[in-house]
Amino acid sequence: MNFFLVNAIALFVFFNIFFIIAQIKKNNGLADMAWGLGFVVVAVTSLLYEGTYGIQSIVVTVLVMIWGFRLFFYIGLRNWSKPEDFRYVDMRKRWKTKLMLKAYFYVFMLQMTFLYIISLPIQFASLYASEMTLIPWVVLSSGVVLWIIGFYFEAVGDAQLKTFKKDPQNKGKILQTGLWKYTRHPNYFGESLMWWSVGIISISSLNPITLMGLVGPLFITYLLLFVSGVPLLERKYKNNPLFQEYAKRTSVFFPLPPKKVS
Repeated sequence: MNFFLVNAIALFVFFNIFFIIAQIKKNNGLADMAWGLGFVVVAVTSLLYEGTYGIQSIVVTVLVMIWGFRLFFYIGLRNWSKPEDFRYVDMRKRWKTKLMLKAYFYVFMLQMTFLYIISLPIQFASLYASEMTLIPWVVLSSGVVLWIIGFYFEAVGDAQLKTFKKDPQNKGKILQTGLWKYTRHPNYFGESLMWWSVGIISISSLNPITLMGLVGPLFITYLLLFVSGVPLLERKYKNNPLFQEYAKRTSVFFPLPPKKVS
C-alpha cells in the first residue's frame, strides 16, 4: 500500500475515534487534544511502515513524540472535564442545525486535513532518510537546536500562563512577564519554530524532493498568524484596555525587546 495513503488511513481512524469520544462528552474542544497526538500517529506510522530507521526519521519521531505527548497531556488535563471552549461554543451558535454532522466535517475532518499537510516533513524524513555525512549532520544539528528553542518557548510559555491564571489575584490582569514580556504569543511562536525545525531536519537528507515538505511549516505558520492562533486571541482582548496597553509595548509574534511607550 502507498506510504502516504497508509498515513492518511491511520489519521482518519484516529480522528474518528476522537470524534466519537467528543460526542459522548458533548465537547468538540476535545479535538484540540487530538491535535498533538495526531502528529505522533503520523510519525510512528511513518517510521514503522517505511522501516528504514535512518537518523532523520528517528530524530524527527522522537522530537514529535516529545512535543505531541506534552501538548496532549497539557490540553487534556485542562479540557477533559471542563466546559467546551468558547471557540466551539461560538461554532454551535452559528451552525444552529445538524450540529454533529458539521462538527464532524468542519472540526475533526478539517483538522485531520490540516494536520496531514503540516506533517509532510515528518513523512519525508522517514521516506527519504539517508546516510549521514558532514553537511547532513550540520543541517540536522541546526534543526535540533532550533527545535529545542521552539520547545522552550512553547512549554515554558504555557507553564508561565498556567501559573499566572492559578493565582486569584491575577484575575482580570494580563501576563506581561517572563517570555510574555517579549512576545504576546510565545507558545505560538515556539510551535511555529518547532515545525520549521522539523522541516530543516527532513531536508538534511539533501534530497530535493524533501523541499516540498516545507509547505508544512509554511502552512502552520500561516494558520497561527492569520487564522486560528493569534487572530482569535487578539480579537478576544480587543476591548480590554490592559491588553491594548500591553500590545503597544510587546511584539505580537517574534520575540523582541519591549518598546518604550511614552
